[in-house]
Amino acid sequence: MFPDSNLNASKARHLDIGAPDQIVETFADLTGNDARLSIRFEGLDVQYPVTLALLDRDLHQCVLRASDLKDLESLLNQRLPFYLDIQHTSMSMTSAMMRPLKVSVQVDRVDIRSALPVSLKLTRQRNLFRATLERGMKVNMLMTAQRGGSEVEGRLVDLSIGGCLIAVSVNDAINFQIGMALHRLRAVFPSSEAFDAAGCVRHMRCSDDSNDVLVGVVFDASLADFERQVWFYVREIEREAVRLEAPPERVVAPSRLFNEGSAALEMETVVTPQEEALAVLPLFDNVKNIARALGVQLINLQAGMSLETAVLCEQSRRLLALLQEDRQALLYALACVERHSTPLVCHGLFVATRLADLESGDRTTDQVVQMMACALIHDFGKILLPEHVRLHEGAMDASTLSHLHAHVELLRFRIERDGLTTDMRRDVLLSINERLDGSGYPRGLDGHSMNRLARMAAVVDAIDAMSRPRSDRPAWLALDIYRHIFNAGSQFDTACVNRYVKRYGFTPIGSLVAFSSGFQAWVMRLDAKGQPSRVRVVRELTHDKRMNQVLEGSELVQLGTLEGCVGRHDSAMTPW
Repeated sequence: MFPDSNLNASKARHLDIGAPDQIVETFADLTGNDARLSIRFEGLDVQYPVTLALLDRDLHQCVLRASDLKDLESLLNQRLPFYLDIQHTSMSMTSAMMRPLKVSVQVDRVDIRSALPVSLKLTRQRNLFRATLERGMKVNMLMTAQRGGSEVEGRLVDLSIGGCLIAVSVNDAINFQIGMALHRLRAVFPSSEAFDAAGCVRHMRCSDDSNDVLVGVVFDASLADFERQVWFYVREIEREAVRLEAPPERVVAPSRLFNEGSAALEMETVVTPQEEALAVLPLFDNVKNIARALGVQLINLQAGMSLETAVLCEQSRRLLALLQEDRQALLYALACVERHSTPLVCHGLFVATRLADLESGDRTTDQVVQMMACALIHDFGKILLPEHVRLHEGAMDASTLSHLHAHVELLRFRIERDGLTTDMRRDVLLSINERLDGSGYPRGLDGHSMNRLARMAAVVDAIDAMSRPRSDRPAWLALDIYRHIFNAGSQFDTACVNRYVKRYGFTPIGSLVAFSSGFQAWVMRLDAKGQPSRVRVVRELTHDKRMNQVLEGSELVQLGTLEGCVGRHDSAMTPW
């Protein structure tokens, strides 16, 4: 009945409690609780407030204490049976008939000794009761944060009159913040029946048994018609849950909201050709798991928690092991995971991998792991920025840029201190946005204050950022990025830029390239000269034909001469 009671294990709205030990424990919960107790006699409308003065577990009896009222004393002296009513904020209970065994009248009170009732009937408050969708029950939830904004799809976990719990992917959960208004919520049942509501995000937490984030939403409508509509869906979900859990001999009619048979059986997962290709892609699953772990850290940060350095270092070790296992396979897997994670996580993965690839040198494994951990989350502070800055469209003015640059300091105090040295925090986390000419942020350092690691981190970060689309410009091609970096005057270390270009070439792994014969392909591997040696051909432009064929070595001759990179951020053109 109460927060610490075993009765919470049952999610049913109505519950009959008949086991003697459960009745005893329920009465024990009444001691020191904020529940309101009263007794009433059959045929009378008057209720008399009482408290539980004593619970005798051995005799299975209790003593109820009431104020000394003459009419109550008269009723008790007649040994009339009574009912005990229990009211709590979330539920109410009514006992089976109880009969006084002994009545003791004191100066200002009456003590009533009675045997504990043989049963209790529990009813959870309608406005607080949550119907939970059990295994096999699926209701899709479509959420829109802004009028005219894009929809995010999730799965309904439970529903009450006041709100609901929705499971969404880690990637989609980044779009929400606690306190954010949701312009539209639509629940779509298997029967295609749906209802709409508006609400606000109340809380967010990561699921313990799945890869989802649970988003708690409170409805902002309190109209009686709306409550009656939602209550119908709550009852139907509860009825379907009861049907699924009922023993074979008990026949329960299915809810009309769930197609016949769909609630009792799990739907088979349909695997797309793209997913089949990813399943055999080297290292992809490993990278996807790392991306999810980082996404969870990002969600926790957004919810007010600190980043866990132990988790960051663990994921960095996993990423470093993949880099050492097969460098080129990892670079291609990183390109493929972009559609399965958030931009902040993907940017961190790319920067951390390339920085480790370029700067491991004579550093110890622990030093490289810390370097990668700092690089992984160097931009995570942007999730803490005000919404008008974080979601800004178009070019930024000086004031907005100033607010954006605050992300470094916002993150600085939200990382656990243990596990990361001061040097690594300084050279990567705090200096990656600095420039040699002092035009960077947050401290406006110049070249004299930046060592080699800080200089290389700045180059890697800038190149990857320019390769990604922004609201004020499309993604840049590799050749254009290199040209811009070299022409940026004294902002970047030329030696670091040269090292980067030599290492990754003009057609980096994961880029989309064109050939003279009209074919376009994704670069999967490079040879010793930095030329594509393995590609995935995806389009033939002459006949506007889509393809999916992997070619390597001498097979590439049939594609003609390599012409260079083309724009890769096309929703129809993916690396797998």
